[in-house]
Amino acid sequence: MSINGLCRVEIGLLGPFSLRVDDREVESKAWKSKKALTLLKYLASRHGQKASSDALIELLWPDQLDVYSQRNLHTAVWFARRILPAPNGAKGESPLRYSHGSYWLELEESCVDTILFESHARKSRQLETSNPEMALFHCEAALKVYRDDFLSDEVYEDWTIPYREEYREVYFQVVVRAAELLIRQRGDFNEAVQLCRTTLKRDPYREELYHAALKALISGRRFVEAVNLYKQYVQMLQDEFGLEPSPAIVDLISKMKEGLDEASPVPKAPGGAYVCSRTVLRSFFETEQRRLQRTGNHFSALVIGNSEAGEQKFLQVFAVLQSLLRHSDVICHYAPTMIVVFLPATGAFGARIVSAKIQETLEQKFGSTAPFSFLILSSEELDVLQKEWSAIANT
Repeated sequence: MSINGLCRVEIGLLGPFSLRVDDREVESKAWKSKKALTLLKYLASRHGQKASSDALIELLWPDQLDVYSQRNLHTAVWFARRILPAPNGAKGESPLRYSHGSYWLELEESCVDTILFESHARKSRQLETSNPEMALFHCEAALKVYRDDFLSDEVYEDWTIPYREEYREVYFQVVVRAAELLIRQRGDFNEAVQLCRTTLKRDPYREELYHAALKALISGRRFVEAVNLYKQYVQMLQDEFGLEPSPAIVDLISKMKEGLDEASPVPKAPGGAYVCSRTVLRSFFETEQRRLQRTGNHFSALVIGNSEAGEQKFLQVFAVLQSLLRHSDVICHYAPTMIVVFLPATGAFGARIVSAKIQETLEQKFGSTAPFSFLILSSEELDVLQKEWSAIANT
């Protein structure tokens, strides 16, 4: 890790401990005294604040408060100073300072990553309203500095816990702020979603991350992914805590559905497939093609037509199909005599089964005198699907 390349001594506390001297990594085997290394970590975490000899002795030798403790502390300080060069060369004073019974580490603020992280996080908060682009710059800089949780190689050291929790909270705040700014300032919905998804791997229970990710998905018209993420979040809350989602997240999804309802000319029956407009259906196709590239999960579509049937009869057919299909399916009255059924997570074989079931149902309801045409499109034959869908989309 190199923070800025301008410091003789660079200390990294966010993630496993890192020390660079004159732009060269100091390996752990260089530390002849583990107590000296702990001493340096502790003083670096205090950002120049002084620590008394008694406090350091209690930290390093909590069960050995005897006459030898002061001598042990002096030895640890001596080892630490051997590693740390003076800022101004051999004749300068060591950055590990001592005065009136207290020790502290005197380094430029930009030479300790926790100080740099806090500075960028603070500036991003201060500039969020007045200069959002610069606020986003500081968010990105802070996230770059945050390699991992505070001293992630010292998780069992009690003194590190408050620092770790504090920096984690600031980190999550910065992620959410960055996502909001990516949505609002740059319109980069994909980057905002990716940022939230990556951060959820660190903590899968953070509601504010789900909220930001859902907002980005909805803003980017990736409605299927938004619904799937929402269901995942609801299931996690129920399984882990027996809780319901917050009103803020429920309201976000409700508004999305209301907007889609207004865009669709066909009334929805309770249950069954999700009804959407032409515009939303195109968005589903784009989303699923991206998902296919990322995950390899195939999808299919059925195009059902009958040029001899009137529009009123097609509305009746539409209602029958909507109630017949799964909740995860999507149905659209795409043209006066055309219905498109979108089947996520369904390959060609599954689509043929659904098609046969629909044909059987329609014959039972409307008889065989008015035959319907069925076109099965599957991403397993992606070139054919894209060609046919392009022609349909332009109708």
